[in-house]
Amino acid sequence: MTNKHMPDGGGTCTTRTGGTSSIRAIGGRIARRIRPNRVPLTLNRINHKNLETGKPARTAAGEAKGAVPAPSNHKAVERRALTVGIVVNVAQVAAGMIVFFMTGLKAMFLDSSFTAISVLSGLVAVYLSHRTVRTTERFPNGMFALEPIYAIAKAILTLSLLLYSLLDVARVAYDWFALGEGEPIATGPVVVYEIFAVASCLGLYLYYRARNRSIRDSSTMLGAEAKSTLVDGVMSFGVGAVAVVLLVLPAGGPLGFLHYTGDFFITVGLVAATIKEPLGVIREAFVELVGGVHDDDETNSHVETVAQRHLPANTEYEKTLIFKTGMNYTVDVYLAGTGDTIDVADLVECKRALEHELKRRLHIVDVDFVFD
Repeated sequence: MTNKHMPDGGGTCTTRTGGTSSIRAIGGRIARRIRPNRVPLTLNRINHKNLETGKPARTAAGEAKGAVPAPSNHKAVERRALTVGIVVNVAQVAAGMIVFFMTGLKAMFLDSSFTAISVLSGLVAVYLSHRTVRTTERFPNGMFALEPIYAIAKAILTLSLLLYSLLDVARVAYDWFALGEGEPIATGPVVVYEIFAVASCLGLYLYYRARNRSIRDSSTMLGAEAKSTLVDGVMSFGVGAVAVVLLVLPAGGPLGFLHYTGDFFITVGLVAATIKEPLGVIREAFVELVGGVHDDDETNSHVETVAQRHLPANTEYEKTLIFKTGMNYTVDVYLAGTGDTIDVADLVECKRALEHELKRRLHIVDVDFVFD
């Protein structure tokens, strides 16, 4: 290994001969390895002050004072939407549990319990929305990984509830068909409640979608809440439809058994129709958690276009990889050197300019220039 001191008090450039690797510029830190048979690049005019302040602003703030929230309009939108959801869901839970105790309808229990999960998870989501963007000395890049972890945990709870409800109504149906035992389903206030529930879920689902789209669908938690609200609304609609059918269906007719087993059939239908939603949330959150490449074509195209407007001197663009974890984006811009020198001050300036322009759309973003 050879250390070359740069002129004008500009710092030290380390050159490693042999081997195959890459140059990586993150903030102001540059790690460099040279491919065989390539002419080494000389890093000129390294300014220590520029490099030290080349870190993202939120990282520097976090390291200075332990835990300081970064300015986050996107997070404010997320928190307001989650708070509205909590209020609506609390009203639904209260009404739903009253109707369940009055009727004993198993599908009503599924409906109300699912909404109760939405209330609890909403409270957790609001806390995480405040917490994940904060930086500390131990977590200088924030804790955005908690957002996909939250989405996975909620989806698993939803799947567990669906499975429990399915087994419960299956037992009731078995008692009726195999043993001839059971009690008729009371449907009295169910219809009125379900009209209210379907309207609430539809309004909340559209609200979540609109708020998330206003921040370019960057919120993993709002996406999870929107899908769970859709499942809740489908359940409510199904339960209400069964209640209407039982109100007009003669108890002594050929379909009279539905008065005893109707919740079994509707619950099976609801589980079959909605189980793909939590499975989809798990898949998307898992991709974020393990560092999979972001696959939104519109975002990828935008980032590639912007990146090519902020290329450092003596470089040419190769490709861009985008990684999303919660509401945080990491953009790796792959470059190739075209000259004998690279001005590190220019490199840092281009990184800052690119981050500044991308933040108009992605809001929380870190850019890495990668030489490979």
